[in-house]
Amino acid sequence: MIEIINQQKIKRINLKELREYLKRILIFLDIPSKKISILLCDNKFIRGLNKKFFRKDSSTDVISFPLKDDFDPDYLGEVAISVEEAAKAAKQYANTWQEELVLYLVHGVLHLLDYTDRTKKHKEAMDKKQKEIMEKFVVHSS
Repeated sequence: MIEIINQQKIKRINLKELREYLKRILIFLDIPSKKISILLCDNKFIRGLNKKFFRKDSSTDVISFPLKDDFDPDYLGEVAISVEEAAKAAKQYANTWQEELVLYLVHGVLHLLDYTDRTKKHKEAMDKKQKEIMEKFVVHSS
């Protein structure tokens, strides 16, 4: 089950298309039956999450909340994505905001699968997997 909640008004998002991307990503990662929730929000909302859960008073692009538990082992967790941040980054990296959004989606899912970017070695492994996924779906990222 894929749940997508769009609570932002920055960009019009084709939720059906985004859901299809996510389905294909989960299949590619060999976890097609996993459940996941995606929250599309603005910088103000994600800043609040960042402050509440990580004590960082700043906005960010993606926050992942792995929620694996004994009650539902198929539930991967939740990913909050700032569409506002995706739009800003797209200009900076000469991508479309949709490409950035999918990149953030991939990044968030990888965090749910225990990929981390806290050390150089782990970041390199995560970046490699992220690039592999983005290239697979013909969504170009820088």
